[in-house]
Amino acid sequence: MDLGEPIQLTEAAPGSTQAWPTGMAVLIPVYNHKATVAKVAGEAMALGAPVLVVDDGSTDGSGDAARQAGADVLSLPHNQGKAAALRAGMHELTRRGYRQALTADADGQHPTHEIERLAHEASDSAAIYIGARDMRCAPFSSRLGRFLSNTSSWIVSGAWMGDSQSGLRVYPLPSTTLLNAPAKRYAYEIEILVRAAWAKIPVRTLAVSVIYPKDRISHFGKMRDNISAGLVLTKLFAHRICPWTRAARVDQLIAAQAPSDA
Repeated sequence: MDLGEPIQLTEAAPGSTQAWPTGMAVLIPVYNHKATVAKVAGEAMALGAPVLVVDDGSTDGSGDAARQAGADVLSLPHNQGKAAALRAGMHELTRRGYRQALTADADGQHPTHEIERLAHEASDSAAIYIGARDMRCAPFSSRLGRFLSNTSSWIVSGAWMGDSQSGLRVYPLPSTTLLNAPAKRYAYEIEILVRAAWAKIPVRTLAVSVIYPKDRISHFGKMRDNISAGLVLTKLFAHRICPWTRAARVDQLIAAQAPSDA
C-alpha cells in the first residue's frame, strides 16, 4: 500500500459499516513478530486504513512479512526500541500529511474490531485517545504494573490516563511529534501522555478488549523497563514541582495544536 498522501474514503471497506477516517493512518511498530504482523497489518488494511509498519531492526523477516501483506514498511537500520519506532513512524506520517496516527501492537493483542472502534471514536483530531484494556484475564503482574503506572502518571500529570501502558492509541499529528519526550523503549508511552497533559492536549479513553494468547511474545523486560519507567516518572515529578522549567514549552505546544487554515 502506497502511503504517499492521506487517502479519503467515501465508502466503507468490505466488512466494515463505516468509512475509515480521513487523515488517519495505522502505525504498527514491529520487532521480531513475523508470525503475527502480516495478519495485524492485513486486517487493518481490510478496514480501509492506510498502514505503515516500522520494522525496528527485526532479524526474523518481520518487515518482509508486512510488506508481502501489502503494508508500507519503514525499516530502521538496527533495533532501537519501541520509542524510536513510534517516533520514526509519526514523523514519517506527519511528513506525508496525516493528522492522526493510530498505533497498534504487532503481536495481535488488539482485536481488529477494537482498532476500528477506536478509530471512529477519535473524532477530535487534537486529542490523544487510549484504548484502555480490559485486563481481568491478564496476568496479575500485568494488572499490578498498570495500576502502579496509572497511579504514578496521575500524580505527575494531574490527569487519570485509564491505561498508561496500552499500545492501542490515536495520536494527533503533528503536535505529538513536538512534545519533548526523550524516554526510550516502553517508558516513552508513559512520558508522552504526561507531557501531553502538561501541554493541554486532551487525553481520552475508550474501554477495549484485549487478547493474551499463551504463545504471545513480549519484548517488555519486567525489570529493565519497569526501572526505566520509574526513573522517567521521577524525572517528570521533579519537573512538575519546578513548573517554570516547562512553561515556555507548554505555550509553544498549545499554539502548535491549533489547526491550520491553509
